[in-house]
Amino acid sequence: MKRVFALFGGGIVAAGLGLGAVAYGHEGHDKKAGADDKPVTIQGELIDTACFVTSDGDAKGKDHAACAKKCMSSGVPAAILPEGKKAEDMMYLLTNPVPLAPYAGQMIKVEGTAHGDMHAVDVKKAYAKDGDNWKEIKLSDEHHKMTGAADAHGDAHKEGDAHKDHAPAK
Repeated sequence: MKRVFALFGGGIVAAGLGLGAVAYGHEGHDKKAGADDKPVTIQGELIDTACFVTSDGDAKGKDHAACAKKCMSSGVPAAILPEGKKAEDMMYLLTNPVPLAPYAGQMIKVEGTAHGDMHAVDVKKAYAKDGDNWKEIKLSDEHHKMTGAADAHGDAHKEGDAHKDHAPAK
């Protein structure tokens, strides 16, 4: 029964995040920058949002890593719980969760634009802790052609261009 609630809750979170991402947009689109939007580098634990949210923040750590890996591998949105922060400080990671899945429950570092008012980070680069070093995770966001490169939007976008498939209605 707990898994049914977790899956149902995760579906609601995923749907809400998907709608929020469509409405809110990526930088370089026709969205207005929020007062809380800023470039960031955040370190913390990589978590799956379905289990974490439905467990009131208890589903985390090494004990939950295998489950989180399965969730993210199936497309459940990923998030980062910044080091030393509380559950309500979780930040959704606006990128494909599948390449992140092998690092579930581990310390990661993400670089991107934080949309603090939305508790989300538009991820440009991600790294997994590897001993004393950081190993870059190759991102794969087919919709936005993000590959972890410095220009995460590739040649497909020009500053200010909106995608035809999710441009705001006028």
